[in-house]
Formats: sequence, structure tokens, C-alpha cells
Amino acid sequence: MGIEAVVPTSGGDPAWGGWVYESQGTTPFQGASRAAFAVLRDIMERFPQELAHAFAGVFPRGDPYTSVWDQSEGNALERSADEDQHSDSAAMSAMFALMKTYGGLERCLGRLFGSLLTVQDENHQLQCEFDSEVQRLQAELARMTLERDQAVQKNSELSQDLLAVTEQRDRVTTAHRNCERMLVHVLGQRNEA
Repeated sequence: MGIEAVVPTSGGDPAWGGWVYESQGTTPFQGASRAAFAVLRDIMERFPQELAHAFAGVFPRGDPYTSVWDQSEGNALERSADEDQHSDSAAMSAMFALMKTYGGLERCLGRLFGSLLTVQDENHQLQCEFDSEVQRLQAELARMTLERDQAVQKNSELSQDLLAVTEQRDRVTTAHRNCERMLVHVLGQRNEA
């Protein structure tokens, strides 16, 4: 499902030119969330200092997609040098972690969506092949049915011809017997004479 997110321009700030972003999702909410996240990422990249001072310093510096904070096990709550480069407060760190998590989910969703499209394409191809095979089998069945009907018709015609020949044979046989009887009768009369 296609979604378009629009962030209007700001009349007081020429740098804030607005955003239009199109996204895909399986639901309107999912598509809108992905679009909003993409716009937010772009804002973070283009206006890092402004965001660092806005909203009580909630938005971290840098891109959660590419930035990595290496922290040793057991010291996850202690700020590291990597974290200090992108965050000035616990709120910034929490937002960074949240956006990094959401970014991972977005990438995962993108891969799943791509897989879904692939499966749909494969299903469509299989359906086309199935429909084509059904049409071929229907045509083959129609051809065989026609051949069967023609064979039945031919058999009926041959049966009628055989019946006619049999009747003719019976008539010839009857005539032959009658001739034999007549000949025997004539010979008998001649012998008596």
C-alpha cells in the first residue's frame, strides 16, 4: 500500500523547504510510520545542531543507521566515548537507541516486503502456468471428445452397413435355397416323367 508523507515548508526559515516522501507498507499505519521515520532521518542529517537544541535535546547527533556505540559488557549504563560523540544526555541516548532499533526493524520490513513481492510474483507466475495448462488440457479433452464422437459415428455407420450386408446375404441365401428346392422339384418331376 503506497503512502505519501508531506511536511510543509516553513515561511520563516528558507532552509526548511519541506519534505515529500513516498513509502510502501502492508497497512496505512505501517506505510505512514516508515514515511515519517524517513523524513525524521533526513531532518536529523540536515539539521543536527538545530535538533540537538530542540525538544529539550532529545534528538541525537549523527545517523543511527551508520553510527555504532561500542560499550563493554557489564557497563551498558556507563557512557562511552562513542556515545559522547552523538549524545549529550540520557534522553538523547534513549532516542538514539530507539531510532536505531526502529531502523533495524525498517530494514527487516523492507526485506520482508521484498520477499513478499517475490513470492507474489512467483505465485502469479505459477497461476499463469496453471491456467495455461488447464487451457491446454481442456483443448486436448475437446479434441479427444471429438475423436471419440467421430469414432462412435463411424461405428454406427459401419454397424448399419453390416446390418444391410447381412440382410442382403440372408436374402441371397434364401433365394439360393429356393432355387435348390425348385431344381430338386423339377428334377424329380422329370425323373417321374
